[in-house]
Amino acid sequence: VSAHYEADVVTAASVAVVDAPTANVDAITSATQLDDVRHTVGGGIDVGGDLSRITLGYAYGFESDYRSHGISLSGRTELFDRNTILEASYGRGFDSVCGLAQPDDREATDRQRLPSSDGCFEAADRESRDLSIQTFQGGITQVWTPVVVTQITLTAQTLNGYQGNPYRGVWLGRSAAEEHHPENRARYAAGIGTRLWIEPLSGALQVDARIYRDTWDIESLTTDVGYEQSIAEGIVFRMRGRFYAQSGAAFYSDDYVFAPKGQYFTGDRELSPMRAWTFGGKFDWEVPAGEDGSVLGFMESFRLILKGDVILSDFVDFHYGAVDVPNTTALVGTLSMNAAF
Repeated sequence: VSAHYEADVVTAASVAVVDAPTANVDAITSATQLDDVRHTVGGGIDVGGDLSRITLGYAYGFESDYRSHGISLSGRTELFDRNTILEASYGRGFDSVCGLAQPDDREATDRQRLPSSDGCFEAADRESRDLSIQTFQGGITQVWTPVVVTQITLTAQTLNGYQGNPYRGVWLGRSAAEEHHPENRARYAAGIGTRLWIEPLSGALQVDARIYRDTWDIESLTTDVGYEQSIAEGIVFRMRGRFYAQSGAAFYSDDYVFAPKGQYFTGDRELSPMRAWTFGGKFDWEVPAGEDGSVLGFMESFRLILKGDVILSDFVDFHYGAVDVPNTTALVGTLSMNAAF
């Protein structure tokens, strides 16, 4: 039996109304400031023997404008003297997104964006929009030699419901309307990774590649190279670099002029053709157990993880006229502590 709690503090600025490209756009002063804390609580039950296990988990996440319930079921078995590992999992998500209450029969081009999260899930002028998510994943890990391991993973996901940003509007020539995305989306991905242990250095080199496609016509390729170095007992440092490239959604445009080019329209630059480079590192310290097998006399184990990434993005078909696209560099930091009793 396990339990966990997470808190994510988010501070960001999102462009409120995505306009046609102009030379004098000010994406900063016209942005919506978003400050929130997302809390997640959950737990799980793990049942099985030495070679096979089944895990059932549940998590509830909430913030001012978003709520989610998620259940997961996963299984794992080890075969052939533990040289082959088979894994499969299923996840089901029930999410609720806060939006501005509007008549159901109002045309998408007349729907207004949410000005703020004030009153979400409580006020009469707010509504809750559902999003249902199902995720299927299977994988095989093969140990070829004592120093070489390969893993193949296949993933499929279906989403049904609201998938836009309620705060973001799109300028359609005469007025702005809340962005309008399809309610259905299917996503597919396949990945392969190889890990090589380098004995003289007490380190490991890992190379991964992943291809992706969805029914919004987005295709992507991700490559990742990482190196992990053991520094001392229980202390590991990891460095990594990642490259990501994708095509745009079928309905994407950064200039809808007088009307959408089809049924849907978006102001999401991450649905445009883009590239991204990630550089990061991770410090992982697992406190060694004492002579009695415990950590600090009362814990079974204690682990401290500090991770940081720099993400550089290039939006090749997203423009603000002569002004550079803002916020193309992101800094992501994570501090986590795991204790078992």
